[in-house]
Amino acid sequence: MDMVGKILALVCALLWACAVILFKRAGDSIRPVALNWYKTALTAILLLPFLFVPEIHTISRTELTAVLVSGILGIAVSDTLFFIALDRLGASLAAIVDCFYAPFVMTAAWVMLGQQPRMVQVGGAMFVIAAVLVVAFDKGHAHLTTDRKRMAVGFLSGAGAMAVMGVSISLMQPILSGFPTLMVTELRALAALVVLTLMMFLRKDRRDLFASLSGHGAWRHALPGSFIGNVLAMTIWVAAFKYTSVNSAAILNQTNTIWVVIMATWFLKETFTRRRLIGTALAFTGAIMVLTG
Repeated sequence: MDMVGKILALVCALLWACAVILFKRAGDSIRPVALNWYKTALTAILLLPFLFVPEIHTISRTELTAVLVSGILGIAVSDTLFFIALDRLGASLAAIVDCFYAPFVMTAAWVMLGQQPRMVQVGGAMFVIAAVLVVAFDKGHAHLTTDRKRMAVGFLSGAGAMAVMGVSISLMQPILSGFPTLMVTELRALAALVVLTLMMFLRKDRRDLFASLSGHGAWRHALPGSFIGNVLAMTIWVAAFKYTSVNSAAILNQTNTIWVVIMATWFLKETFTRRRLIGTALAFTGAIMVLTG
């Protein structure tokens, strides 16, 4: 089953890269929190039948709480922050910041699960930080004060998304072996949907947010992006962690960085500068160091 888990992790990386490109297109007309609500609602609706399985009655209160909190953090909070980063930075830069995923998973596992990092892993985290600094101080795309502020928000949002995701994974992973993947995925989606719905209705601009979901961008880009990214990729992502080790799955998941950079250059016409090449190489190398150390 270990090989199945690794194959699933690779497939997940490619699917998520496709979804990121579609989400970037959708983000041109849909705000981050609305886009996150849309994709989460679609996931919750499509996976609802998988909630009615016998195993649902065997989950303990502690396990259920961990799964629900994992969904709120990993979807409602982390994905909203990621969409903010995607909107501010573009797909290729957001993919580089996404490499913070590995150091933050390492840190969360250390703090929450007692898995102390090795020196090579700490070195890998430094590589990722260096990668972000390389692309963050590229004068070619941050020459105006407004550009710098916009990018600062993007980088901080992306890093925050990965930090929250690290905690989410550490909460979820110990529970996966005992329950169906799709059941866990649906529980996480439902918990996130409740929080996101509250976030939407409490905003003063809620009418505009919901109105944006009926436009062209929602049907052409957000709908397929949600299906590929949340229904397919997220389910496969959870399954990969179930069938192989956390490190193996996370390493192979990280290949999405390369796919996103390539696709962003090809489909979104984002400029692929020398700094972005160096940043991508540093970030990917650092992530591998963290996950294999």
